[in-house]
Amino acid sequence: MTLTQLRYLIAVEKYGSFISAAEHCFVTQPTLSLQIQKLEQEMGVELFDRKRNPVVVTRMGEKIIAQARQVLLEAARLEELYQSDRPPGGSLKLGIIPTVAPALLPHLVRSLSHLSPELEFRIFELPTSQIIHRLRGEDLDLGILATPLEEKDLTEFPLYYEPFVAYYPPGAVPQSPVALKDLNRKPGGDGLFELVLLGEEHCFRNQSLQLCKGRSPARIECGSLDTLRKMVDEGAGMTLLPLLACDPQDPRVVPFAPPIPGREISLVHGPGFVKGRLIDLLKELILGPVPPGLRVRGDLDIVGLKNGG
Repeated sequence: MTLTQLRYLIAVEKYGSFISAAEHCFVTQPTLSLQIQKLEQEMGVELFDRKRNPVVVTRMGEKIIAQARQVLLEAARLEELYQSDRPPGGSLKLGIIPTVAPALLPHLVRSLSHLSPELEFRIFELPTSQIIHRLRGEDLDLGILATPLEEKDLTEFPLYYEPFVAYYPPGAVPQSPVALKDLNRKPGGDGLFELVLLGEEHCFRNQSLQLCKGRSPARIECGSLDTLRKMVDEGAGMTLLPLLACDPQDPRVVPFAPPIPGREISLVHGPGFVKGRLIDLLKELILGPVPPGLRVRGDLDIVGLKNGG
């Protein structure tokens, strides 16, 4: 019995197909099938019902797969222990939400390539719901998300607290700072700005809506922060933005008067992740471009701004 055989075993159970499991394990289907067949012969039991499509795990197979997961988890912990004096290696699959990616990704990719050259990493820009789904399915190792998620099976490591700011069209910027109650009120009291928001797949939209209760629903929904800014630049209305996505010298970026709304940004992993050294490294690298004042909650009022999905 080998760890590789156990990984193949779990892959077949996960994907319901020897062909799909082989593709995700980067081996040929005959190679994977032969190794599982050898494992079954060694154990003297049938682990899968191959007559069904997708293949079904037998009752004994379920017990063995559950134990195989524990064996692989302990093997990962052992590897983490004996490699403690080396830069983190192996592989990393990281998901990051689109409203955080522009501020963090360039620095993170450069730093990972320089400080941990043995680490093979892949980074995916995805909405919150997809990152959570992939963390649970072990298709991602870690996620960078707005929290708290209130998901009991996921572990969160808060990194920093990012204030929100208001962003207005040219020539119509109110006095700074702006009170939340006056968020979309035009200067001089000449009516209200229309609110421009991100689409439903973005958790930042949900947080923005929590601040904008009672205001007119948005007619314009955008797929990215860049499109959001461009629509406001063209006079379509005003919007909210995360601070690190803005040019601090732009006069149309207006901070809030206290209490200042914002969000918590965290590293998140599922129950099967044990690479503590990698988490420590990522924490350090992610905080590189983050101003020191945002690394603690301070006066930032994030009460009530739940992630929302």
